[in-house]
Amino acid sequence: MLAAKTSHKLSSLRSFLHHTVVPISSSSEALVSAPLLRTGDDIPWKPTFGAFLGKVNEIETENVVPERESHCPFHRMGDKNSRQASVWEGQITSLPRGHFSNQALGVVGTCPYPSFTTNRHFNSQYYDHQTTGVTNKIVEVGPRDGLQNEKEIVPTAVKVKLIEMLVSSGLPVVEATSFVSPKWVPQLADAKDVIEAIQGLEGARFPVLTPNLKGFEAAVAAGVKEVAIFAAASESFSKSNINCSIEDSLTRYHDVTLAAKKLSIPVRGYISCVVGCPVEGAVAPSKVAYVAKELFEMGCYEISLGDTIGVGTPGTVIPMIKSIIDVVPVEKLAVHFHDTYGQALSNILASLQMGISTVDSSVSGLGGCPYAKGASGNVATEDVVYMLNGLGVETNVDLQKVILAGDFICKHLGRSSGSKTTVAFCRTTAHVSKL
Repeated sequence: MLAAKTSHKLSSLRSFLHHTVVPISSSSEALVSAPLLRTGDDIPWKPTFGAFLGKVNEIETENVVPERESHCPFHRMGDKNSRQASVWEGQITSLPRGHFSNQALGVVGTCPYPSFTTNRHFNSQYYDHQTTGVTNKIVEVGPRDGLQNEKEIVPTAVKVKLIEMLVSSGLPVVEATSFVSPKWVPQLADAKDVIEAIQGLEGARFPVLTPNLKGFEAAVAAGVKEVAIFAAASESFSKSNINCSIEDSLTRYHDVTLAAKKLSIPVRGYISCVVGCPVEGAVAPSKVAYVAKELFEMGCYEISLGDTIGVGTPGTVIPMIKSIIDVVPVEKLAVHFHDTYGQALSNILASLQMGISTVDSSVSGLGGCPYAKGASGNVATEDVVYMLNGLGVETNVDLQKVILAGDFICKHLGRSSGSKTTVAFCRTTAHVSKL
């Protein structure tokens, strides 16, 4: 009887964790196809689940304080028995005093903004194993945005192995590192070696952060094929983070985008403090829209909106996004939320309803903002994938493999996972193992 009960629970758990990988149709998203690069043998890690590897060393640019903040389409976990196989359809419509409406749920909230509504639709449909569903993109920022905040420097080989594991999960974009001055971010002084070690790794794109033209040139010399630049919507944060005004930063990035265009290198743009600043407080949506428009017009193919200190809620995020889609096409936007107040997933859902289909996240919720005391890390990739799976939105990402990657890096860092999905999964498996 007990054996049968245990067998049934294990069977249910396997069913719960079953996944379907659907090819990403968008030409802008890489497919995982070639075998992973193997660059070594053993890194000290006794995995709870599975394993991989790599090797690396150092780089230098001018004295510019790096963006240590923030920056994030999708797969599903579960089958038709793990949730209702029904259409979820969300719409934000013109309602009095900024009501937030969902066709399936009705009015679910209000905010003090009189006009932030839009007629844009976001539909999420359950798809069976033979049908390609809505596909969104997740940009994994853990190897850069997460590890740059660690007190102890993570060995190059560990970074490379983490990147390999993330790629093996099906993530189409993994931000690998940052070409900034080692004086300001010694944790990423091995950027050149990391890039060298993953040159043969196929199945994903590997953008790197570059603070200026010198950093861009160093990245290109190392073999980088895609870069990212970062500005802020807050004047105070811009000066404390990169030692220059917003206008000066835009001038600097204009030089980078011009150089990138000549070499046909794609440039992604990031904006910090899109909702609030640790110095100035609330940030006006118009300021964010201005920076977004400038980055878009100088050639950024995508602009990621970062809630640097995690103070946003749907009530503040929606008006901010609405102000931006008036000047930048919604398909060119991404969102990057920190989970300081537990609002990241709610904000992502609201963003999806506004038409945004790219989400930044960090494995195990690694990262944070060093300029905001108490600010937590980025939203966990595991939690984003789990939520999107529940909406029936395809990500082409294997959740179990992301959990493995998180387990690997957390064991190395000596901490527990910041992902609630991982914690719940471990508790469930532990409970079943005791039966």
